[in-house]
Amino acid sequence: MIGAIGELGFGTQVLPFSGRDIQDEKILGTIHVATGRDDHLGGKITPDLFKEHKNASHDDVLYAPHKTPEIRLQQARMIRGGQTEVLIEHYKPAKYMIDLLEAESPALVS
Repeated sequence: MIGAIGELGFGTQVLPFSGRDIQDEKILGTIHVATGRDDHLGGKITPDLFKEHKNASHDDVLYAPHKTPEIRLQQARMIRGGQTEVLIEHYKPAKYMIDLLEAESPALVS
């Protein structure tokens, strides 16, 4: 399997950094990308799609200021309904993301 992203995640929780990627990938303003299988997340990239079963892994890469200071994330954007929406700027949630989160749980972001 080449050229498929197994997971793309945006942190949405207000938490302190713990130093453990599995928790830190959930922190507001972070982004994580995973290569490999995603069937355990409900996706369709399964072990049988890999040439060798031993290569059917799921590997996360966390992008956060403390973890990847050499990578300057200027913006993460998405296209929705024909419009480009900015989700994250310089590892901080943009207005669009804040508005979405506040609509779900006003006390979470405040």
